[in-house]
Amino acid sequence: MKPAIAYIRASKNEDVQSNSFEVQKAIIERFANTHGYTLTDTLCEYWSGGDDERPEFNKALQMAVSKDATLICWKVDRLARSMSIFSRIESMLPRIRFAELGDVEPNIMVLGVLLGVATQERINTSVRIKATFQTLKAKDPAKAWGNPRMAQTATPIGLRVRKANAREYNTHIQGVVADLKNAGYCTLRDIAVRLNELGMTTRRGNDFTIHNLHRVLQYGRQ
Repeated sequence: MKPAIAYIRASKNEDVQSNSFEVQKAIIERFANTHGYTLTDTLCEYWSGGDDERPEFNKALQMAVSKDATLICWKVDRLARSMSIFSRIESMLPRIRFAELGDVEPNIMVLGVLLGVATQERINTSVRIKATFQTLKAKDPAKAWGNPRMAQTATPIGLRVRKANAREYNTHIQGVVADLKNAGYCTLRDIAVRLNELGMTTRRGNDFTIHNLHRVLQYGRQ
């Protein structure tokens, strides 16, 4: 068995990106078991991928060298969302693996493209948020945030919020299921079991079954 270190990253905290760490960990563990790696350490952090000075990331790089181990990440954008990181990891490519790309040394051209895409996505998100805020402020600088008629409008707004939450939740679960399928979980039964093992539940707090998972996966497709 080959020693390996798992690196897991999310940009926001658990309240915003629920179960992100658990899903990444499950995919990396499946990859390691499939390709003969033994995970000796798992390093996790909530930190922007655009920052090359992440504590756990740098620790993971150092440990990979000191332990002569392979560094495994789920996807390229989990490792970094900056082009500047390339100079730091270029010499380490033989000991880096991405679960989404398979058990091969990252191709320099492919890695460059994926880092470029991840970097541009980060920039686009930042620009979009800033532009939206500036536009709203420019239209009405004196606008007071909030709804002065909350009592009269609470019910319809609440209904829309619940529908939006349901849509967001089901879309999130559908994405997790897609990732688990990529990791080798093929049947609804296996996926439901793995979701329960990860501590994920239905919106009502129940365990997943084949039937309620099927309903979630069909949401928005009728």
